[in-house]
Amino acid sequence: MTIDLRIIKKAGWQILNYSDKRKVVKAIDGNKRWSNRKDAEKAKDSLIAAVATKKVILSGRHKFKEEYLKFASMTLERGHTKGTRLTIASARGYLSNYKNYISDCFPDIYMDQVSGPVLESFVQNIYQTKHNSFTGRSIWFKVKDVVYKIKTFLRYAAGEDMEINEKAFHWHLKNQYHLQPEDDRLFYSKVTQVIQPAEAARLINGLFANRQDSHIALLKLTAIASFTYLGLRYSELKGIKKADVNLSDQTIWIGGAWSTSENRYVKRTKKKNSTRFVEIQNDYLPYITEWMDRIKDIDNPYLFPSLRTKEPMSNHAFRSMIWMTYEEYGLATLSWKIKDYNNVDGKRNTKARGISKSFTVVSSPFKDCPTKTYRHSLATHLVNAVKARGSLIDQNYVMNVLGHGDYKTTENIYGNHVLEISPEDRAARRLAVQKAMRIDDFKRIL
Repeated sequence: MTIDLRIIKKAGWQILNYSDKRKVVKAIDGNKRWSNRKDAEKAKDSLIAAVATKKVILSGRHKFKEEYLKFASMTLERGHTKGTRLTIASARGYLSNYKNYISDCFPDIYMDQVSGPVLESFVQNIYQTKHNSFTGRSIWFKVKDVVYKIKTFLRYAAGEDMEINEKAFHWHLKNQYHLQPEDDRLFYSKVTQVIQPAEAARLINGLFANRQDSHIALLKLTAIASFTYLGLRYSELKGIKKADVNLSDQTIWIGGAWSTSENRYVKRTKKKNSTRFVEIQNDYLPYITEWMDRIKDIDNPYLFPSLRTKEPMSNHAFRSMIWMTYEEYGLATLSWKIKDYNNVDGKRNTKARGISKSFTVVSSPFKDCPTKTYRHSLATHLVNAVKARGSLIDQNYVMNVLGHGDYKTTENIYGNHVLEISPEDRAARRLAVQKAMRIDDFKRIL
């Protein structure tokens, strides 16, 4: 399409785009009005040259923030459509980023003006207006997510024949060292703290001794034992149904997971290889057998059933149970907040709602990974076993247990944890290191 730019005199001199309903356009430097015709003509000629080389697009342009908002709303709508692989949780992120960051920190420019310098300025603006610093851990990872989603949107826009600046894809946040926090603890993802064998044993032994006290007591034991021996993701464990458990074959079928964001069971797992059978180990068999017998008459299909609905236990109830168990066995410190709605200023409240209890986790080695810690612990044991000479545990078995498709992924994620060992084993290890280093061959200088 030919661009028809003309100069008119109106409160000075302006450039009009006659091919787009005589809209007033800006020069390359952003100027829209000149005091004399000569300067306006020069600006027009430079603009025509920029249009010819596609450095500037004057027709069919789209405002970035307007189109991003449309895309975010559309993505969220599609996320609510059942039967698709797009999850509500991932779809919500686009709209959340727009409301919290893009709407007020991104410049009001066109799609084709989004470039590397614009993205850099945007990130700096977030640091300055939202947190006054880029040294915080949460803001660094949020910035990474915002930039990633902006590039995803730009790829979508290009596929919809919108004019974008392809050079924006060559700007990478990972190369912008001046925008990254210096502290490794803020820059890298947190390393999951694995539960040590002695800690897991303390939990299971203590819970086993009290399992007959109540339904919740046996539930605690089964939940902790299941995480310990199966190493499943939380969503996988929550999605197990009673029909998936085969005690005679000692297997559990993982055919899907419970989606918290959608509040339903989905036949969709995190990875392709996550759909699998997992073995019921001999030590775990008594726990799962007793629990299956306890819940066999409950009219609920799930292994960890809610007693009020036909769904699994709620996230709040399940995680509260885990944290209270940790508190009971000295693995967490909780701060409790209790409200008594039955009494107001010493008088009975006729509209009583009972007693409300809530807590916050003050400290715990598993503060950010209350259930993931077991998965990492089991994986570490298995990865170490693969390396042991004469082990019957091979890489394929470990990948099946964890639901991975590439053993390198397993080793990279779980191969860097250190498990506690006995003083005897530690002494033996020091001797092995001494032998490997041939320290006896060193001459000691006095």
